[in-house]
Order: sequence, then C-alpha cells, then structure tokens
Amino acid sequence: MAVHAAPTKRKEIYKYEAPWTVYSMNWSVRPDKRFRLALGSFVEEYNNKVQIVSLDEDTSEFAAKSTFDHPYPTTKIMWIPDSKGVYPDLLATSGDYLRVWRAGETETRLECLLNNVCFNLQSFVSTIANYLP
Repeated sequence: MAVHAAPTKRKEIYKYEAPWTVYSMNWSVRPDKRFRLALGSFVEEYNNKVQIVSLDEDTSEFAAKSTFDHPYPTTKIMWIPDSKGVYPDLLATSGDYLRVWRAGETETRLECLLNNVCFNLQSFVSTIANYLP
C-alpha cells in the first residue's frame, strides 16, 4: 500500500515592507522571473529610489534584489511585456524624463534616457526596438 505525502500548503498572502513610502509599482510577467515587483519611492526631494524585489519561494519571503537611484519619484514603472522571456529584461520609469533600465541579477543599469522629445508612440517603439534581438 503506497503512502502519499500531502503537498505542502503555500502561503496565500505575502508581505514586504519597503524602506520608504511606495509611490509606484509594477509586476514583471516574465516566466523565468516569477513573483518579481519593481517599487518606486516617494521622498519629497530629488533623490528617490527604485527597488526590485522578488519572492524567495524557499523562505516564502520577498527580498530586495536590486536598488538604484532615481531622480524624483517615479510616476510610472513598467516592465517590458514579455510573457515568453525572450526579450532583454527591460524596465521603464517616468518622472522628469522617460528612462529605460536593464535589470540584472544584482544590479540595474540605465540603458536609455528620453528627454526633450515630442513623445509619440512610434518614436518610443523605434527607440525600444533598438534593444530587442
């Protein structure tokens, strides 16, 4: 007679406390980076932060993977909509300008800064297309 172990039950609610007031956030949809979130700070001064956190499924806790400086609070954060995980791991933020960042395992670096641009969707798509394979 075979004995089957009951599957371990996962937490349904997770909690993460950012070191500052959170002003913006966005979930990543990459299948290879499950449960990853970008958080933008709201500090009433020029120096703000963006932090990338992800769920450690072994400990069932969110942990900061990368934190980087951002001028002014981020009014919007958005990961590249890549549900198949085939494009570079890009993150866009807006504040005073539109910035495109490349997320790494432990650090995130600025790839592109769009300022003084009469923004239209076509120019944005053309700029981003330069970073895609």
